[in-house]
Amino acid sequence: MSVNPGRPRDARLDRALLDATCELLATQGYAGTTVEAVARSAGTTKPSLYRRYAGRAELVVAALLDRFGEDPTHDTGSLRGDLTALQSHQLRLFADPVLRGAAGGLIDEVGLDPATGRRFADRFLAPRRQATARILDRAVLRGEIPGGHDPEWICDLLTGPLLMRALLPGLPPLDEGLAEQTVDAALRVLAAGRE
Repeated sequence: MSVNPGRPRDARLDRALLDATCELLATQGYAGTTVEAVARSAGTTKPSLYRRYAGRAELVVAALLDRFGEDPTHDTGSLRGDLTALQSHQLRLFADPVLRGAAGGLIDEVGLDPATGRRFADRFLAPRRQATARILDRAVLRGEIPGGHDPEWICDLLTGPLLMRALLPGLPPLDEGLAEQTVDAALRVLAAGRE
């Protein structure tokens, strides 16, 4: 006896929900990206959206993952090249109006709800932080740096200045010069282990 698994999900609706979320984040910010607004913009209902996502924060994280992917790294053959590629990706990420529209409100929401915060950390932050660890592991294998560095600290060193410039008003804009400075700072810290 076969069990009816239910209707398959409509990939077009999935796409419409993610696209509507990105459009609203870019134009209305997190506050304007309500479940009701996303459903209306995607041409569906709130119950249809809730069958896919537990709430706004989960939907926004899904939209960010769809837009930016999970692993921004690739092996360029050198530590400097890998870090520069990572920072170029992060520069585009933090300059993107979708992320800028999402960041402040999403950070507030995940701070108030530990379960949502864990999902955000596991699905969006952890893969990016693990990318930094993979870059350092490759550099150790190539003999460019000694082992034993803290990848979490290096990730913070690379990401912190970009995040501040993206979120705090009145600071100079994000640019390639800042990205290069973060790479240079990380390389100085990593090279210090050789001395």
